Amino acid sequence: MTTSREIHLGSALDSSTLDSLADFICGDDTGRFPTYRSSSYLNRFFSDINISASHDGSTRKWWVLSILKQLTPGELERAILRLVDPRIYGGKKEPLGMAVRSMSEILAMDNLGIAFVQNRPILTDAAPTTFDVEELKREPGTADTEVFLEQQFSDDINIEDLKVDAVISRFLQSRINEVQAIRRDKAPLATIFLLGSTLEGILIAVACNDIKRFMAASVAPKDKSQNILKIQDWTLNSLIDVAHQIGMLNLDVKKFSHVLRDFRNYIHPYRQMSEDFNPTQDTVDICWQVFKAAVSQLKESSKLQ
Repeated sequence: MTTSREIHLGSALDSSTLDSLADFICGDDTGRFPTYRSSSYLNRFFSDINISASHDGSTRKWWVLSILKQLTPGELERAILRLVDPRIYGGKKEPLGMAVRSMSEILAMDNLGIAFVQNRPILTDAAPTTFDVEELKREPGTADTEVFLEQQFSDDINIEDLKVDAVISRFLQSRINEVQAIRRDKAPLATIFLLGSTLEGILIAVACNDIKRFMAASVAPKDKSQNILKIQDWTLNSLIDVAHQIGMLNLDVKKFSHVLRDFRNYIHPYRQMSEDFNPTQDTVDICWQVFKAAVSQLKESSKLQ
C-alpha cells in the first residue's frame, strides 16, 4: 500500500480557496458541509486550534474570512486539518466522508489533498487538475440529462405503495391525478409548481414514517442552537439531501430533484420576470421524469422497511 507524503503549507492560499474555507467553517450549506457553526461555535473552533478570535457580531462568513486572511500558513494548516479531523465527528463515517470530499474539492486547485496516518489527517500532494477544452465547450449536463430521460418509470403512480399516512395519501394522490391532467393540457408553469409541492409533501410523509433515520442524518437542518428542526419545517432542499444521504434517493435523482426545486421557486412572478423564465414542454418532461424517478425509488425503499 502506497503511503502518502505529508507536506506542510509554506505560503498563503489563493483568496478563492480562503473564501471556500470560510464557507466550510460556517457550514451554512448543509448539503456540502457537515457542521453548522453559530457565533459561539466559531469562537470555539478557532480556540480548539489555539487561535484567539472572538466573533464581533458581523456577518459570520465575512468575519471568518477576515480571520483566515490574517493567519500564518501554519495556522491555516491547523484550521484545514481540524475540519477533517475524525474526532470532531465522533468517528462517524458519514459526516467525515462529507468533510473529506468537500475539503478535497476546495484544495484541488492548489494541488493539495487530504490523507490519513492512522486516524490523523495530513496534507499531501494531489495531482494537478487538468481541463479538456472540448468538454468545457459542451453545454453542461446535456449527456447526463439525456441518459436520465431515457430511464423508464411508470406513469401509473399509486401513493398507497409508499405506505405513508392514509389521510395525507388521499390528498397527495389527488394532486398526482391533477398533475397528469394538467400535462395533457400542456400548462408548463402550473405543472412544475404542482410537481414540486407534491414531491415536498411526499417526502415529508415518508420522513414522518421514518423519523428516526431522517432526524439522525448529518445533513438534517438545524436552527442556530444546533437543534434539528421539526420535519414539517424542513425545506424541499433539506428533504432531498437527507433522503439521498440515508439511501432513499440515488445521486442522479437527488441532482435532478434540486432542478425541480429551483424551477418551482419561480412561483413568485417577480423572480420569474427577473430571470426571464419561460418553461417549455421539454422542461415539464424533465420535471415529470424527476418526480416519477423519485417516487419509484421511495417505493423501493419502503419495501425494505
